[in-house]
Amino acid sequence: MKNLLLITLVLFAFSCKKSEVTVNEPTKVLSANFWKLDRFADTDGKTLSQNQLNSQAQALFGLDYEFRDDNVTRAKDRITKQILNAGTWYLIQDNQVLDIDILGFKGQFKVIEISKTKLVLQAENNKMISAGQFVNMEFIPAL
Repeated sequence: MKNLLLITLVLFAFSCKKSEVTVNEPTKVLSANFWKLDRFADTDGKTLSQNQLNSQAQALFGLDYEFRDDNVTRAKDRITKQILNAGTWYLIQDNQVLDIDILGFKGQFKVIEISKTKLVLQAENNKMISAGQFVNMEFIPAL
């Protein structure tokens, strides 16, 4: 009887811990690390070349982006590590839209994917890029 009770308690403890680990809340995943822009792509997934990007779009590659738990977002220079911009961020519309308010990177971006290894945001093209009406920005964790 003692063994059965002990086994039940151990299984219960492991099941509780497992559910905590597998929770994949977008907010927690987003704030787990800094992100860097890996590429711009069209909505079909084709990578956009550098000559399709203006200087403002190209500058986004030199920054690491942080989305803190307290809804503060910061952009820091990848080389100097200095914080260049700060603002706020919120996941809205049932976690389907990332609302960012930071100088030089402001807007509401449709969330295509949030995982531990990839963040894909879709934006309406504001003429920073020679592409279609929408463009995907693909981020990966910054090391």
